[in-house]
Amino acid sequence: MEDDVLFKELFNKIEELPVVDCHEHILGPKREVTKREPLASLIEGYVQSDLLSAGITQKELDILNDNEIETEKKWGIFEKFWKKIEFTAYAKVTKLIMRDIYGEEEISLQSILRIKDKIILPTEENYDSLLGQAHIEVILSDALSDFQTLKNFIDGELDYYNKIRFLFPLPQFHHDVRSFDFVQSVGALLNRHITSLEDYLEVVYELLEKAKERGIVGIKDQSAYTRSLDYELVPRYEAERSFNEILSDPRNSLGWPEAKPLDDFLFHQFMNFAGELKLPVQIHTGHMAGIRNRIEKTNAVFLTNVLELYQDLKFDLFHGNWPYIGEILFLAKNYPNVYIDLCWVNIIDPIYSEELYSRAILTTPHTKINGFGGDYPDVPEYIVSHLKICRENITRALVRLIRMGWIDENSALEIARDWLFNNPKELFNLS
Repeated sequence: MEDDVLFKELFNKIEELPVVDCHEHILGPKREVTKREPLASLIEGYVQSDLLSAGITQKELDILNDNEIETEKKWGIFEKFWKKIEFTAYAKVTKLIMRDIYGEEEISLQSILRIKDKIILPTEENYDSLLGQAHIEVILSDALSDFQTLKNFIDGELDYYNKIRFLFPLPQFHHDVRSFDFVQSVGALLNRHITSLEDYLEVVYELLEKAKERGIVGIKDQSAYTRSLDYELVPRYEAERSFNEILSDPRNSLGWPEAKPLDDFLFHQFMNFAGELKLPVQIHTGHMAGIRNRIEKTNAVFLTNVLELYQDLKFDLFHGNWPYIGEILFLAKNYPNVYIDLCWVNIIDPIYSEELYSRAILTTPHTKINGFGGDYPDVPEYIVSHLKICRENITRALVRLIRMGWIDENSALEIARDWLFNNPKELFNLS
């Protein structure tokens, strides 16, 4: 009972702390959406992964996502699979949306029909209200991957939400360099025709410079979805040979693994660029969304040589490296330039997250932990519901350490403030 009182008291205080959201995929309330069928809106997030894991077919999932199909006609499909996943953390987000935003304590056909006229639309008013109530002050967004969107941003023509600060989308600039047409599409961002590797490197550096002038606060790389994180040092001549092969004939293209030396070379060059421009680098490690692949290739330990080579460059490693908790703690403990980012992992595995928060205090400087990132598209109700779970995980971890006598309540609150706000504010130089 005493622990329950302590939890509630500390949680209530942590709920009031300001937040830097370290990772979303949003542009903000600028898209035209006039209708959202309630069941489709309730499964717009990661809960779909659990539905697929439970055995739903893609055809059935497409039906659930169709805004034009009536809720009653979908319910039989949803109910069958909801019963299999209702206790997962992804499903908890859905429950919190229903309870905290729509005022419904249960998920049933009747409750979902009752919220039909309450469904959140992506308006500026709704963004301001939801994010304001959650005390989210800044959102770091990875939403510039489309070349046209990136160009619009660099040219100052992109309309986006005022809380957003963008990351530069790195993967395509090294991993997708496989063909003549792609190389020239990069050059076209600056109205350049690329005729050599040197040309290409100059274009990417200038893009980074211009993006920084427009306000990007870091670089984001999620190449772990398509390759391992072992970036080897490759001689320039070897990379140049592959690049020249691409340029020599528009019909040529590189497959994998023949493209790996060029990919590795470019990645290292871009780490040098990031260091020169003093831009921290966010890297996807651990679990991959919607991917049934070899998880071991995403383990952050593969980055060890990169961490050692670029000691002045700050690395924000994503998803708590789930499921490799010991490895991420080892890296953060031993490398001053490594930061642990718990974006997304708070709902992948809340118990893992609680353990990571607890162990991080005991093993690493607590100033190297970035506590929250929702990892969603433009659905603010999901972001704030995910944040609630994050705050619960943080509170449980801190209560555990208070009961151990390791920290006191005042220290616990300051640690939470650092994790949710101060640390990412300092790392990404946010004003």
